Amino acid sequence: MRRLHLKLFYLRTRLKREAQGLTAKVLGVRPATMSHLEQGRSQPTLPMLLALCKHYDVTPTYLLDDERPIDPQSRDRWSERDNVVARGSWLEVGDGALVTAHDGARLVAVQPGARHYDAAAQAQRLVCTSAAAARELEAGLGQAGRQRDQELEESLSRELLGQRKPRGKPADKSIAKSALAQMAQG
Repeated sequence: MRRLHLKLFYLRTRLKREAQGLTAKVLGVRPATMSHLEQGRSQPTLPMLLALCKHYDVTPTYLLDDERPIDPQSRDRWSERDNVVARGSWLEVGDGALVTAHDGARLVAVQPGARHYDAAAQAQRLVCTSAAAARELEAGLGQAGRQRDQELEESLSRELLGQRKPRGKPADKSIAKSALAQMAQG
């Protein structure tokens, strides 16, 4: 769960575009609680995790799985959690996998390990002329996705660090002045 705080920050600032105080109010927690979650200083309780999932329309799997990209995909939507295949996905199936029912409906079985594509990748997949080209496309799409996710993680980490307030009390000015005076004399 090392990326949970980045995902929460991303969801609030990029997708919901809410102030931290507003999110805290909607969820019924203190703004400091939201700050600590987004800074990675604390972890949500189970009821808080479910409230976050519903508020941001994401699944617990998305929030807790570090292997999932920071930008949620359609399969990561809370509203889509009961669907086997999310809207907008395309499945690659073998010959003979498609059957037509008597009423004209076409059915296909979802097979373990079947590749799926979003709309943009599906358009690229349609023009692949060989299995080697399809494997190359799949590898390129995977690498591009990992690269985008890495860049997003680094950007969010820098942004979060920039928002951190220094911890601890500021030094008393009179003490600092006397220390500087002693250093100048000695």
